[in-house]
Amino acid sequence: MAVKGVLKNVPLALNSFRASLKGTEWEGLLPEVTNSNIKEFGQVMMQYQPIMNRFMNQLVNVWALQKIDKMYFTSPFAFSKRGMLEYGETIESVWVKIAAAHSFCSDTDPWAMLKQEKPDIAVAFMNRNREEFYKKTVNREMLRSAFYSAQSLGNFVDRVIDSMYTGNEVSEMLYAMGAISSALDNGFIKLVHVTDPTDEQSAKDFLTTMRVVSNNLLFPSENYNAAGVLNTTARESQRVFITPKADAVTSVQALAYAFHMDEAQIMGRITVIPEIPNHPEIVAIVADDDWLNIYDQLFETSDFFNAEKLYWNYWLHVWQIYFTSPFHNAVALTTEAVSEYTAVTITGEASLAKGAQSKYTAATTPVNGGVIFSLEGAEATSTRIVSSDSKSATIVVSPNETSKSLTLKAVVAGQTSVQTTKAVTITG
Repeated sequence: MAVKGVLKNVPLALNSFRASLKGTEWEGLLPEVTNSNIKEFGQVMMQYQPIMNRFMNQLVNVWALQKIDKMYFTSPFAFSKRGMLEYGETIESVWVKIAAAHSFCSDTDPWAMLKQEKPDIAVAFMNRNREEFYKKTVNREMLRSAFYSAQSLGNFVDRVIDSMYTGNEVSEMLYAMGAISSALDNGFIKLVHVTDPTDEQSAKDFLTTMRVVSNNLLFPSENYNAAGVLNTTARESQRVFITPKADAVTSVQALAYAFHMDEAQIMGRITVIPEIPNHPEIVAIVADDDWLNIYDQLFETSDFFNAEKLYWNYWLHVWQIYFTSPFHNAVALTTEAVSEYTAVTITGEASLAKGAQSKYTAATTPVNGGVIFSLEGAEATSTRIVSSDSKSATIVVSPNETSKSLTLKAVVAGQTSVQTTKAVTITG
């Protein structure tokens, strides 16, 4: 989507820039602007390099950002932007599992009330995974040519901003799609078979399956998120990612009926997305609003004027973190047959020395299932899983570990009933 009409009122914008020179040595040099003297304004400004530098700075750092604020709200993934991460490059996502129920008077120990029952906590770490910049060069002749009319100046400003900021908007969409594709590649999304919606009858079957999925998410379950934690997703927190093909054969009225919402409500819950890379079989995803996340860490412009070549270089730097939450529900509707996993095994060292680390690998039956790892039995906080993906995990043992053994657990994502453990003896 190209940027259009950044300067809705060119004379007003130029007079605002003229006013910004008040109190400087250039105050009063530029004429007050009307629609008929924009060229004269440009001719005067082009005689003073410092004024041109200030003008270009105003264009990129003020007018552009005002437009970008509006552009963000048009992004198909705007709902997933969580704000600016001011410090660090890692997000720690913590999930506290629900407390266990106890039968009344089941513990006969008179000191039971003083016993500790620590919360069962799951933690996931997400690192910065996007560091990019966009560059634009503007020379004096381009700037001079812009000051022939209000329209030519407006078009010039649009082109300068469009090249960088709209490029970033497109990249944001692609990175979000990449996060969704990665979750599917790693088996971190529950799959449900659905009839390919190609006509009226298959569309009805598709909506029926989607309604069943939506209903299932209302109740506590461990089967609809990658970490296998007990979670629910209220109807008003459910979002539908749907491909153009599936969207074309389903009506808003039918989707509203499937989700027990009126048409106005469901319109705000539907996100039409391109075909997911490497996954043409996925026609829709029903997910929690907090499943897809985008955190900004840096959104900054900088500039440099080359006095020898008489041009300005501008840069837009964007750093972000993209991830899908392992603790929030997401179900993908696929036209392919869905494999049910029957077993998972862990291979790796049976013992580890204090201060050592080792990598463990999990395999599912049938193959290619995604696995979530967890470590139990550690006494030292620095004994932990330092890295993991859907197929492997690396354990590091603290030099100060006092426990004699650890238990590495692997659970098939989306099928918490299929799991296994491996005992690791600590030596040294």
